[in-house]
Amino acid sequence: MRRSFVTVIAILAALASACGGTASAPAASAAPAASPAASPATSASIPAAKETAEAVMARLYEAAKPEGKVLLYSSLNTDDAAKILPVFQAKFPGIKVDHTRASGEALVQRVVTEKKAGQDLFDVVESNLFEVKYIIDQGYTQKYRVASADSFPAEVKGKDDSFIAGRLNNDLPGINTSRLPAGTVIKTWKDLCDKKFEGHVAIEQSDVVIYSALRKIYGDAEAQATLKCLAANKPSLRSGHTEMANLLAAGEFWVTLSSNGHRLAQLKNDEKKPIDWVRTDPVITDVQAMALGNKMKNPNAGRLFMEWFTSPEGQAAIASTGRVPASGKGAKYPELFNFAKAFYVSTDMAADFNKDSEFWRTTLGIK
Repeated sequence: MRRSFVTVIAILAALASACGGTASAPAASAAPAASPAASPATSASIPAAKETAEAVMARLYEAAKPEGKVLLYSSLNTDDAAKILPVFQAKFPGIKVDHTRASGEALVQRVVTEKKAGQDLFDVVESNLFEVKYIIDQGYTQKYRVASADSFPAEVKGKDDSFIAGRLNNDLPGINTSRLPAGTVIKTWKDLCDKKFEGHVAIEQSDVVIYSALRKIYGDAEAQATLKCLAANKPSLRSGHTEMANLLAAGEFWVTLSSNGHRLAQLKNDEKKPIDWVRTDPVITDVQAMALGNKMKNPNAGRLFMEWFTSPEGQAAIASTGRVPASGKGAKYPELFNFAKAFYVSTDMAADFNKDSEFWRTTLGIK
C-alpha cells in the first residue's frame, strides 16, 4: 500500500530527534546525497563498457560465492517472491536471497531506524519510487549502472544511475462487469463522478499518488474538482489493493478508482471472474525502484541480484507472475498497457506529496 508520507515523515522526525539528528522531507528536486563509505568495489563488481549482462553476472557470481547471500529489503509480496526469487537461486547455486518483506513506508522506517543505530542490514532495497527516493536522499544508497540499463525506458531509471526499476504497477479503474448497469461506459476517472455511481465506487485510501498523477494529467483545478465530486458520491474507503480487487470480483461494488492492473488481469483471465478495467488515456504507471545499499555486507551478491533482476531472465521471472516488467518486454498481460501511452510516476511528483496527501485525506474524510 502507498500510505501518506505525512505519517512516515512524522515518525522519521521523531527517530532523528531521538538520535540527535533531523529527518528531512522527501525533495525530488534535490540531488541525492553522496553515499558515504560505499562498499568497496572489486574488479568483479564493476561492469565493463558494452559488456553483456550474462558476462557481468558470471564475474559477479564467482566473487559472490564466498558471501553466500544477498540481503533484500522489498515490498514484493510473498506470493510473487516465492515465484521469482527461486529462479535467481537456481541460476546461482549457493547464493541465498534473504528477503525482508514490508510495505514501502515500513521499509523507510526500518532503514532509517537501522542506519541511525549504525546498522547496515540491507544490500538491495526495492519498493515504490517515492519511498526508495527518500532512502536515496538520505545518503543510504550508492549509484550503480546495470548492464541492461540501455534497454529500459528513461522514465524507470535515475539519470544519475541512483536507481532502476525492475517492475511496474499499472493503476487502472477496475470494473465488475456483472454489477455495472447495462450500457454504462467509463472512459475516464471523471466519469465516476456521475451520480449513478453513488455508493458503488471503492477507493484505496492510501492512493494519494493517483491524485498526484491526476494533477499532472488534468491540472490542479480539474483534478481537485474530480476528487471532490468522487467524494460526494460516498465511495467505500478500503485498505489493501488485493483485498479491494477481490471484493470487486465478489460484487461488493461496481468499480474501483484504481486497482493494480496485474491483479485485475489475474482475476479476469486466470480466475474467470467478471472483471475488466477502464482503458484510461494515459495509463498511470507506478514505478517500483531498486537501489544498492551504501554499506553492503554482500557487495558482489547485491550487484549480482540487481543485474539479474533487470536482465532478460529476471524480467521474464517477473512477467511470469503477471506483473509488468519495467523493461516493457515479455509482459504476460500486454492488454494492461497496449491501449494508451504510459504516464510514469516520477520523482519530481514527490515534492508535492505531503500537500497532495492533505487534500486527498481532507476531501475523502480519511482520518
